[in-house]
Amino acid sequence: MFKRWGTLLLVLLSINIFFGNFLIDIENTTIYAGESVSIGIETDQTTLTHLYVDVTSGGFDDPLILFDGFDLVDGKAHLTFLAPLIPGDSIITFFNEDKTFEKVLTLKVIEETMNLPETKLIILEKKGNVLYKTPDSDIWDSLSNDTAIQEKSELLTLKDGFVHLKEPSLNIEIKVAADTQLYIKRLRVSENGDIDIEYELKKGATVNKIKEILAPGSKYLVGSGSVVAGVRGTEFGFEKRGGKTNIRTFEGTVYTMINNQLFPITAGNMFNYSPEQPKPQIQKLDKSLEEYENEIIPKKEEKLEKPESEKNTEEESTEDNKEKIKSPSEEQPSQVKADIGNISFGKQIKGLNSYLVYSFAPNFDFGPIGIGIGFNAYQEDIDSPLYYGLPTENASPSTNVLSALSINYFKLNFPAFYLRYGISPSYTRGLGLFMNNYYVPYSRVFDTELKLANLQLGIHVPYEITSFIPFNYRQSSNIFFGYFNMDLNIFSTDITAIFNSNEEKPNDEFSQAYLATIYKDILFFRLGVETDVVLTNDGSVVYGLLAGPTMNFPPFFQFMFGFNYLSKGFNIEYLNSYYEYNAANGFYMNLNTESSFGLMGKSIFSIDPYLHLLIKYNKLFSVNRDSLLTGQMTINVPSMGGIPQLTAGFSYMQYKFLEDSEIDNIFLNDNTNLQGFIYYPVLENSGIIYSINYNMKEQKFEYTLNFETKEF
Repeated sequence: MFKRWGTLLLVLLSINIFFGNFLIDIENTTIYAGESVSIGIETDQTTLTHLYVDVTSGGFDDPLILFDGFDLVDGKAHLTFLAPLIPGDSIITFFNEDKTFEKVLTLKVIEETMNLPETKLIILEKKGNVLYKTPDSDIWDSLSNDTAIQEKSELLTLKDGFVHLKEPSLNIEIKVAADTQLYIKRLRVSENGDIDIEYELKKGATVNKIKEILAPGSKYLVGSGSVVAGVRGTEFGFEKRGGKTNIRTFEGTVYTMINNQLFPITAGNMFNYSPEQPKPQIQKLDKSLEEYENEIIPKKEEKLEKPESEKNTEEESTEDNKEKIKSPSEEQPSQVKADIGNISFGKQIKGLNSYLVYSFAPNFDFGPIGIGIGFNAYQEDIDSPLYYGLPTENASPSTNVLSALSINYFKLNFPAFYLRYGISPSYTRGLGLFMNNYYVPYSRVFDTELKLANLQLGIHVPYEITSFIPFNYRQSSNIFFGYFNMDLNIFSTDITAIFNSNEEKPNDEFSQAYLATIYKDILFFRLGVETDVVLTNDGSVVYGLLAGPTMNFPPFFQFMFGFNYLSKGFNIEYLNSYYEYNAANGFYMNLNTESSFGLMGKSIFSIDPYLHLLIKYNKLFSVNRDSLLTGQMTINVPSMGGIPQLTAGFSYMQYKFLEDSEIDNIFLNDNTNLQGFIYYPVLENSGIIYSINYNMKEQKFEYTLNFETKEF
């Protein structure tokens, strides 16, 4: 196994190690992690006919040697030692049954350093509810079909969830079962086929397909506690339920290391281990790959309960069909998949105007390419005519039905390039001092990113296509921004430039902003510093600084405590989820605030997937400064019986919290923004949303009832 040809570092010099009249013949005492080396044993002691062996790390091609030992025939034996997957010293001890004879061999296991560029995984298929946590966030978000899975990110599938991932340029796939959580440690691939992929399975099950003969030095590792599996071209299942770990090898060989001992699990066999069972078991497979995949991939529930006789007939027919149909992933490198895309029926507010919008846009994904053709119509009110296309202030309303056709979604997702057009996501840059959870409501935007090794360059362009015939487009927001991220090993950087294109902006609005952040992850701490410079339309230059640690105690709690300094006129978290609403209603920056030091505290409490709670408070030590209280909460009530899962949530923001003596209500006043919703699923990820908004200008509640597509 694992031959390395042509290397200048490992010459096959025969080293004879004598222990009296006991000879060990080995090619080299320094080997690479994951490699194999031949060991010859020869002795003239006639009493040594059977020996046992113990290793501190590593194993043998015959795993039973570690349990039963090996025989010497005519005083000779030949073994193949498998180096561990992790570098270090490996001590091999040979001894007889009564331990009156003992000899020790020490091998040095090294790891070849490979500086490979980072890659991302694309989504071939997604079912049900899947949550995703990006490397620079401690918040779980719903995984969308066009998300690129990054290194140092985390996936969580719920009981109805499933996701099929693929490395774009290589034939490497991961199927993530329902009720599974995994953390991707490393995701590196080079153009010549070198790979360094590793993930930690915290719970659940995966099916891994590596249809590549990996280059020397490459590795693909799956870990779970004290169990680590490494491969060089195979198909296997890795499962962790409670404290028990099962590895099923359907093709090739999986090299499994448990408590530093290495066991090769060949095709047709499985590996079982639990802490209560110190000696792992290797036995024949209990099920085929097809049976295993059918078991871990969630099925859609039948709407009507059928008699048992009909169910049995359908099951027999289904099994017959399965034998005739091959899995699409076995026949082609990427899958074509479709979903209902974005659906919206109800009231939408754009700028100062409200519309009744009717939109349907099925999405089609062809591997890294996706497109959604939308049918869009709207009314200005319930009694007005029906117009086709997306509502816009500049273009005349169209009664031509062809105007209803438009592109609602488009993506290109390749290892070095990413482009997406679709509904605006939320954006937070740096530590969130100036831009935090900003988005453009009910509008589409362009986002593109160029990925070069440890450098990412990205641009956000707020334009949307309103109709094809005639061809119309509009600028969906005045906020443009670009950024670049760089991993310098000793620390990481995030630089963002923001431009406000509004030609009629008032003097108290910003024109440009520049955000610079450096941070370093140390154990469960992230130490970060963000410095922002903002240019306003009246010629002022304001700036702010935030520094502090973030402490992460997964999976329930995360806390950040920071010190900040704000110059005169700097508005903290100015670009937030309410910015577009505030700008449309004439609420801009307060440039009369005094410079101030302050403290910022943020707490996040999560019980996935049922509860997510965020509370953040910025306290500024200045009489003329507004302190800021924000909160977010999402509650998922799981499905019970015939009732589907319900989702409810709210977001809250108040300026001058506990500082405004003129208000009557401490929580609801003219300093407050409040939004709440209750979501009832109807079709896939689309359903009825009942929304509540508090209008702080008019101090009244506004209620809407929509049918929309929503990701949580």
